[in-house]
Amino acid sequence: MQSIQVDLEILYVQKIYFFMFLMTLTLLSFAVTIWAFGIKVALIVLIIGLITSYIAMIKKQSFSPPEKKITAQRMARAIAQDASPISLSRFASQLYYYFHKPSQAISLLEKFLSSHDPLLCTTLCDILLKEGKPAQALYIIRDNPYTLLNPLLLATQGIALLKLGKISESILVFERSLHIAKTRGFPSNGSAWITQKLLSLGYIARIHHTLGDCYFMMKNLKKAKFHYLSGNLLLFDVSLWRNYPSNSI
Repeated sequence: MQSIQVDLEILYVQKIYFFMFLMTLTLLSFAVTIWAFGIKVALIVLIIGLITSYIAMIKKQSFSPPEKKITAQRMARAIAQDASPISLSRFASQLYYYFHKPSQAISLLEKFLSSHDPLLCTTLCDILLKEGKPAQALYIIRDNPYTLLNPLLLATQGIALLKLGKISESILVFERSLHIAKTRGFPSNGSAWITQKLLSLGYIARIHHTLGDCYFMMKNLKKAKFHYLSGNLLLFDVSLWRNYPSNSI
C-alpha cells in the first residue's frame, strides 16, 4: 500500500534530526582529524562535512517508518501505561500512518471525542481531512469548546474551510491561529523540548505557507509573497520552502 504523505512539520523534525545525526559524525571526524593531522586539515573536514550533511538533508524527502512489530509492541505498552488523550492521539496516528488503518484510527478517536481534548480532536480531524472528509472534520472542530482558543484546532479548521472552497473564512481562521501561536505558543504534546520547538516552527511555517496559498488564490500577490517568505524564514531546510501554491490545495 502506498505510504501516506506526512505533514510538513513532521517531515521537518525528521530532516533536522537526520542532519544532527550526520553532523555528529562530522564532529567526531573533526575531532579525530585534529588529533591526527592538525587543525587546518580538520577545518576542511568540518566544512566538507557540514556541506555534505546539509545537502543530504535537503535531498532526503522521506523516512522509513519503524518496523511494524516493534511499533505495535510500543503502542500496546504505551496505551497500557497511559491512556491519556496524548497517548491515544499518538496511537491513532501510528495506526493511520504506519499501519494504514484509517477506519480503526478514526473509530478509536471518536470514542474519546467527548473529552474535548484539542490534540485528540485535531488528530481526528487531520485524518478525516486526509481521507477527503472536510465537512465532517469542520463539524467536529466547531463542536469543540476550544475551537477558537487552540492554534492547532484553528489551523485544522482553516484547512477544512479551504478544502470546502471558503477561502475568505479560512484566511480569518488562519490569521487567528497564527496570532495565538506567536503570542501563546502551541500546547505541549508530550514531546521532548527540542522536538516541540521544531514542531512549533514547522506548524507556524505551514500556516504561513497556507495563508500564502489563500492570498494567492485571492490574487493578493503582495500578501501571498509575504507569507511564503515568512514561512520560509522559519525553516532551515530550503527544500521545504514555498513560493507558489501547493498542489494539495
